[in-house]
Formats: sequence, C-alpha cells, structure tokens
Amino acid sequence: MNNMMQAFILLLAGFLVVFCVLILLIIVVTLYSKTIRSVQEANRKKKEAKIQVKAAKAEPKTKPEPQVETAVTAEDDGEIPGEIIAVIAAAVDAVYGDKPHRIKAVKKSRSSRSAWARAGALQNTRPF
Repeated sequence: MNNMMQAFILLLAGFLVVFCVLILLIIVVTLYSKTIRSVQEANRKKKEAKIQVKAAKAEPKTKPEPQVETAVTAEDDGEIPGEIIAVIAAAVDAVYGDKPHRIKAVKKSRSSRSAWARAGALQNTRPF
C-alpha cells in the first residue's frame, strides 16, 4: 500500500510540474506577443507621423500629376480591355506614389507552359 501511495503522489507531482511549466510558457508567449505588438504599433505611429509631416511640407507646392503613357499592342487574341489597363496603371501609381513614373507598354505575356503545367502550378501554389 505504501508503494501505491508513493506512486500516486509522484504521479500528481509530475502532472503539477508539467501544468505549471505549460502555464508559464503561455504567460511568456503572451507577454512576448504583447511586446511585439506594442513595438509594431509605435513604429506604425512614427511612420504615420513622418508621412503627415511630409504631406504638410508638400501641401503649399503643386505636385505635378505623374505621366502615364500607355501603348497597347494587339496580340493574337485581340486588344487588352481599357479596364485592365486602368487597373495596371492604378497599381503602378500605388507602388510608385509621388515618384515620377511612366507606363510605356502593356502587353499580354506569352506563356511557355502548357495548360496542364499551368493548372498544376496553380494547384500546387494555392494557399491553404
């Protein structure tokens, strides 16, 4: 009976140690994530403040509109619709922002892969 009681106490002590360590790990991970979030938030606020300062300095000046020049080339399948060109121009403007930029041509890409290879690549790279 004495051996059974010692085994039971050892079992309870093991469970207690394991759960205490798990709780400690949860606390450490939570504190770490809160610290990282606060640092990221502070960095985001600094960037926003810099952007506001730049915008305040740039307001008195009139900023020239970025020049967007599109030259659409017709392919075998026909021309690229104007909506697609507008989306591409908006994406380029979003990337470059205030920097001067120019779109010289918009062409359809010629895929060197077969339809089966493209389907396989699409399926294998699709997010979960």
